[in-house]
Amino acid sequence: MPKHSLQTLHSIEALGVVHAQRGDIRIEPLEDRLTPRVPFPHKHDFFQLVFISTGTGWHEVDFEKYSLTKNQIFILKPGQVHSWKFSKNTRGLIVEFTSESLSEDQTLFQIESLPDCVTWTSSTGSPFTLLELMKNEADAQAVDYKRCLHNYLAVLLYQLFRYGNSTRKLRPLQEDLNRQFSHLVETHYRNQHGLDFYARQLKTSAKSLSAKIQRAYGKPAKEIIQDRCLLEAKRYLSYTALPVAEIGYELGFDDANYFSRFLRQRLRMSAQKFRQDYQKNHSDILSKT
Repeated sequence: MPKHSLQTLHSIEALGVVHAQRGDIRIEPLEDRLTPRVPFPHKHDFFQLVFISTGTGWHEVDFEKYSLTKNQIFILKPGQVHSWKFSKNTRGLIVEFTSESLSEDQTLFQIESLPDCVTWTSSTGSPFTLLELMKNEADAQAVDYKRCLHNYLAVLLYQLFRYGNSTRKLRPLQEDLNRQFSHLVETHYRNQHGLDFYARQLKTSAKSLSAKIQRAYGKPAKEIIQDRCLLEAKRYLSYTALPVAEIGYELGFDDANYFSRFLRQRLRMSAQKFRQDYQKNHSDILSKT
């Protein structure tokens, strides 16, 4: 059973080979980071972009396990739980930055709305040439290199927005509603499970909110709230020894029986079985805690 705290957010200052602090942009060869400094599933308080040029292995992000492929890009957001195991011949680049590194016209919602993994299949607008320029700039540290890195990061993120959200064509008002709803869910999912609260905060009706979120995400707003609770419950079950009832209290479920039924319905198995299966299948990394 893992002993580390699920609440620990590892900072940009604590990780990496080259020292960085909030507001900095760090670019490092992936081969220097193949063996993670934190060798078990963990969270960051910063953004991490992992670009795979070649190699084999796997990368697990919030219970989704990806096999490595060429031209793959992982987009990790603060608070996500991840771990990886890469072969020794894996090559690529890591870009790390915090919210303070972003330009004024880049919103956190834009980055957080990107998928966790993208495989770049288009020859147009490939970010890999830009990444090499960023790496060269970081290594040389010429005059105003930090400004150059911030400008390069802006272009890199716009490439990812364009490619990662190429199928989404939403009007600005709908995009703003999505952003506000996502922020509210992330802030209040532990104590507000009903749709009426979110509708009141957004000055709309529950019916209207659900319909708009359904059109944007392909699922009702209520399900998105439940999905966020479920993700946190899975994290607790996998990475802590907390009893199921206590996990429910942490997530705002006062009725332990109701919470157990909620988990069984969404997991399609009991909470105990989910915990046992996950820890059995991940014993190699969990044993390092």
